[in-house]
Amino acid sequence: MRIRALFQELTNSSHATLTEASLKKAVAEIATSYGYDRFAYLNLDTMGAGSFAVSNYPRDWQKIYFDRSYTLVDPVVTMGKRIMRAFSWSVNEQRRRATQEERGFWDAASAFSIRAGLTVPIRVSFGQTAMLTLASPYDLKPIALRDVECLAAATSVAFLHSRFGGTDRPTTRRRPGLTDREALCLKWVAAGKTMMDIAVILGVNYHTVRWDLDNVRAKLNVKNLRQAISRAIKLRLI
Repeated sequence: MRIRALFQELTNSSHATLTEASLKKAVAEIATSYGYDRFAYLNLDTMGAGSFAVSNYPRDWQKIYFDRSYTLVDPVVTMGKRIMRAFSWSVNEQRRRATQEERGFWDAASAFSIRAGLTVPIRVSFGQTAMLTLASPYDLKPIALRDVECLAAATSVAFLHSRFGGTDRPTTRRRPGLTDREALCLKWVAAGKTMMDIAVILGVNYHTVRWDLDNVRAKLNVKNLRQAISRAIKLRLI
């Protein structure tokens, strides 16, 4: 019941606050009242680019986390993307089955008093995953969450995502060198869609999509779409 109450309060805060700053403050206060002194909303891009966080973690830890690409190492992120269900965790439990690289991550996290937590992942559009983590400085024992609690948690994070994550769709603004539709087609390719899939999604024919992607390769001076995606990400075209 306490878990459901926690996420009900978070859902309420999504509706009751007017700005992102006030919502961030409300989430931090609610988390603290339930024994979690830190929170992080993480939006993970499929290709690893464009990932961002809204968090009250120490700034030094946030910088280390992204500078070292810990989104690719963090066992909590890995588990969240795999099970897509709310779960609790502790550093002590995680270290027992951690790889050497993961132990390094947990050592770094522990240095910032991150020792246990509750994480809620949800699937959002374009192959992205969003997740909310509430973290504690104490060595809490992981708890099993019931289906009804997981549902309440996912609903709450969906509302938070609508506020923190914006509209969550590829930009339709014109990018340097690419037309709006070319950039959108490439974004869908990066999300794992075939040219036929993209044609259906955009309501155009297959040859139009192929033409756009051929233009993308030519404009970016690459041989294939994998290279086009990599170059477009580096140039922040998608």
